[in-house]
Parts: sequence; structure tokens; C-alpha cells
Amino acid sequence: MRSPSKAPEIIIKCEGVNMWYDYGKPTEVQALKDVNVEIKRGEYVAFFGPSGCGKTTMLYAMAGIDRYQQGKILINGRDLTNLSNRELAIFRQTGIGIVFQQFNLVPSLTVLQNVALPMSFIGISSEKSVVEAQKLLDRLNIGNFRDRYPFELSGGQQQRVGIARALANNPPIIIADEPLGNLDSANAKNVLEFLKELNEKDGRTIIMVTHEAWSLKDAKTIHYMKDGIITGTDLQTPKTVAEALAERLYKELQPDKKGAPTEEAISARALSNFLMRGYSIEEVRRFEYFLNERFTGKISKGDFAQAIDRPYQEGGVGLWRGKAKRISAYVEDAIDKRKDMDAITKIIEDHPELPIMEEVRRIREWLLADYKAKLSDAQLAALEQAISDRVRNFISAERFREVLDLSKKQFGVGLSFRASHKLTEKLEAIFGSNKMNYAS
Repeated sequence: MRSPSKAPEIIIKCEGVNMWYDYGKPTEVQALKDVNVEIKRGEYVAFFGPSGCGKTTMLYAMAGIDRYQQGKILINGRDLTNLSNRELAIFRQTGIGIVFQQFNLVPSLTVLQNVALPMSFIGISSEKSVVEAQKLLDRLNIGNFRDRYPFELSGGQQQRVGIARALANNPPIIIADEPLGNLDSANAKNVLEFLKELNEKDGRTIIMVTHEAWSLKDAKTIHYMKDGIITGTDLQTPKTVAEALAERLYKELQPDKKGAPTEEAISARALSNFLMRGYSIEEVRRFEYFLNERFTGKISKGDFAQAIDRPYQEGGVGLWRGKAKRISAYVEDAIDKRKDMDAITKIIEDHPELPIMEEVRRIREWLLADYKAKLSDAQLAALEQAISDRVRNFISAERFREVLDLSKKQFGVGLSFRASHKLTEKLEAIFGSNKMNYAS
């Protein structure tokens, strides 16, 4: 038995890791820059930062999926660069379990077969793999879905199957790549609870990448990333998440101000980054400006609502009326709760459904509720992008219809002319007069 006084051993160590995509080509991009990280056995670690900051690349480098060009990554003291392809395959099958944002389930296999599949790769008999897979499904409360196929499950159910599959070969390390990205608020909380259970009860090392501030509540170590660099690290308990984020945002705002940023400015940055997730940096910062004006009492509740509803080209933020109304209500709630980081964190945790991509996904599901044909993943992605552009008023209703009508080869959705018209009319019905510029 390990002595209680003995420090946990280092299970992953990154030393001076540099990685480029298209290395040596004119299109070369450096994704990781001199990364140095140590992760101890049994830790719950999060890499936190905006999209494109390098956190997923960091995760895949540690998993042996992406090859880095410089530095070392040691797993239990073994350098990944010295492992053969076969040794890497064995490491990925037994040393780590990966939970993907896109689920990555095999569509032609049942739920039970998807979970049992990794066991077959290491020689476990089909009889035993079925028994063990069922145990995992039961633990995640989806045992009764064993004979269904992935397309018959909700997003939350598919993610639980993905977690069960990641646990199939009992790996000591679980890495989760934006595991909440495709989930609604209830399922996102369930996934976080299970990751916490795997860490605290099973003693597994959890490594998660996320851009969701509220999802950091159970992480004990947070590495902040920006432009491929780890800009700072916080060691914390759940009680200090708000304080840690506030300190990080304080440092981020400092170069922009003469003197220390105010509490209102820090809160406005935190809430803006959350509420405007999925928007451009210009839109986020414009929203942040109006939010800070509201927090400091320089504009009224009505002026704030009008500003975020006003089209971007006219100096506003360009949110459609329904979203602007809901966000205004949450902002007033934050004002009533003193605008401190604890209140901001609570709002973010309680309402992870607010950002645009979750809203876009729900609009897409509503639009397709009566649509009988099955769309491919590429078509669904094109439709969601078109909805996002229309919600943000970047395109007109007529252009939205054209995108739906364009073929998949032309990066459209590839619907029929009639379906394109019908879905466009259905979408415009929820916008109201401020977006009705569609001529039928």
C-alpha cells in the first residue's frame, strides 16, 4: 500500500513541446509553443481557453494521436516519440480512454457493440466483452438502450455511450475533448458529475479541454491557454473557481486599462465571453462594451436591450429580439446579485444553454421536426452555419434560402427547392418584423 504521505507520482510530463501543422510548408502554422506541463496520477486537470488556442492539439499530442516535432512527452516515464506505431496503438487502447465532442460512435453497430469493440482489440473474448460492456452501460443508466443504434439516441445518451466506450479497457487516464459541446444543460451537468465520480471514486486521472468557464468547477488544476502557449496555471478547489477566473481576467484586462480594472469590467468580460460564445471577437467585445456600460449604470435597462438587439452594421450587437430579451433578463439578474464573480459563475453554471451554438442546434432540430429525409453530418453542419449567419443577420432570408438550395458540392445544404422555401418561411416566422426581408 502506498504511504499516505508520499506525493502522487507524475503520470504525464511535457517538456518543451512544440508542434506545427504543415511543418516546413508555406502554410505552416505553429499550434503548440514550448509547452511544459506535469500531471500527477489521480488529478483532475482542465486546459481552458478560446477555440483555436491549442488545447485540443495538446490533448491529442498527449494521447499519441498527433505527432509533435520538438520536445518530449513522457507517459509513466516513457517518451512517446520512442514508441513504435504498435506500442502507440496499445497505449491508446489500454493506457487512456478518449471522450470525443462528436461522440464518434460506429453507426452500424449497436450501443452494446460500440462499447464492447475496444475490448476485442486487446483479445478479450466476445462473451466477456459483452458482460463488461453491459456493466458499463448499467453504471451510466443506459443499459436498456443496449440494442439501439447511435442514430436512435439523443445527444446526451450518445455521449454516455462514448464515456462507456472510453472506460471499456479500464484505462487509468480519461481525456475528454470538449465533452459538453454537443449537449444541452441537463446532460452537460450529468457528464460533469460522472467525470467527477471517475476522479474521486475510481481514482482515475481526468484531463479535459474546454472553453466553458462554468465546467471548471470540479477541476483541481486549470491550465490557461492562448495561441498555443500555457499562459498560467491555477491550483484550486471548487470554492475558488470564481476567484481564479476573476484573477485571470484581471490580468487579461490590465494591459487595456490605466490602472487596475474594475470589478464591473472583470464581470463584464467573464459574462460576455460566455454569453457570446460562437460569435466573432469583434461582436463579443462590442457586447462587452454595452454590458460594462450597463453594469456601471451609464445606460438604462431599455437602452442595453435596444443596443444588443440593434443590427451590428448600425452600431449594435445584432442579436435577434428573442435572444436579446432573454440575455437582458440574465444581465439584470447579475446586477441584482452584485455583479461579483460568484454570481456570474452561478448564472453561467445554471444556464449553459444561452450561447448561440446551443440555440442554433435547437432551431435546427425545430426546423427539421417535420422533415422526413435524413441529412448527412456535412448537411447538418452547413444548415447550422446558415442558421447562425441568419440569426446574427449576416445574411438575408433570401440568401439563407439559396444556401439551403445549393448542392453539397457547392457547400450548401442540398435541399429541394420546395423544402428550402418551406424551411426559410418557418425560420422567418420566429424572427418578427426586425428580420422579415424575405420575399416569397
